[in-house]
Amino acid sequence: MRILVIGGGVVGLSTAWALARQGHEPLLFEAGPLPNPAGASFDRHRLIRLLYGAEPGYARMVHEAYAAWNRLWADLGREHYVETGALGVSVAPPGTPGDWVADSQKTLADLGLPHDVLDRQALADLAPYFALPAECWGVLAAPGGVLLADKIVGHLSGWLRREGVGVFPETRAIEIDAAAGAVRLADGQIALGDAIVVAAGAWTDKLVPELAGAQTPQRQLVVYLTPPRRFAKAWAEGPSIVQFPLAEDSYGVPPVAGTPLKFGRVGARRPCDPDALFEPEPPEVQDLFAGFAPILQDAGDYAVMGHKVCPYAVSHQDGRFLTHAEPGLVAVTGCTGHMFKFGALMGERLAAVATGRLAAEDFAAWAAGRTPAARPPAESA
Repeated sequence: MRILVIGGGVVGLSTAWALARQGHEPLLFEAGPLPNPAGASFDRHRLIRLLYGAEPGYARMVHEAYAAWNRLWADLGREHYVETGALGVSVAPPGTPGDWVADSQKTLADLGLPHDVLDRQALADLAPYFALPAECWGVLAAPGGVLLADKIVGHLSGWLRREGVGVFPETRAIEIDAAAGAVRLADGQIALGDAIVVAAGAWTDKLVPELAGAQTPQRQLVVYLTPPRRFAKAWAEGPSIVQFPLAEDSYGVPPVAGTPLKFGRVGARRPCDPDALFEPEPPEVQDLFAGFAPILQDAGDYAVMGHKVCPYAVSHQDGRFLTHAEPGLVAVTGCTGHMFKFGALMGERLAAVATGRLAAEDFAAWAAGRTPAARPPAESA
């Protein structure tokens, strides 16, 4: 089958990869360069972790995701992943209903997934760079770690080209006719296929109006940091942080494989037009880091060495992935910053829906984290 794939981020690239290895003919269209530095998938790193709050469906999916990444590493001939373990720290009493770390611990326990519950002293030993409130406790789980995002999308783009897949950067899709299997491009040409996959993230609103009211494009800001010398080794050897000891949703990526330390806060998001991303003024960058100062030892000795903005498609449905399917078309969006870890797996599932190997309704329930599995027949290793 000839499948038209719109979007050159990790999900679109992975969809083309899955289709190609099954003997289909994917054609991939990306509005910018490939890889696209302005896309949500292009950053130094992304986290993958089992901690998922009160979301057992997504926690199960993480195990599936590791298997899909292993299939991709085998094809690429190289693994772009660093295992660190993943740590969530809470400032609420253990077992507090609605506390994300407490909910994560319960979910892991209910699923029988290994994890350690750490008291304040154990946290201080593991992460000496924290200035921990007395009531802190945490959950550490493995596997979990760092996906080297820019290396993944770059290597995967190259693999597709070497395999002879039709890849079209700087080629914007502006209109879809699912019934005709047609995509109209900005240069006036029409691409025709047997089915269409849309994996355009924050740009989905412009192509699939049925999903436009269910998400908001937002600009996420993160900062890259140089830690104080006395904590450099601890950060480099420490776990990925999926929740800091803050009330606000926050995360940190340790400096692994030559990458810098990175901090992000969900509160730093701003609504945006993904075609008009704007660079932050210096005070915005400093304000982002300032939110972490109360829980860091020697906070004044951290140096901000850079930043990155990414356009996220923020789901209005409790952060769940959003899907749309009709004859000849399947789309996924609402990525809300947590799609990259599922990139290879989501590509396989989209390929299965587009080729009729997986029912769209089963895919939709699975993508929303509501069912434990949605596997097409006989996935190859």
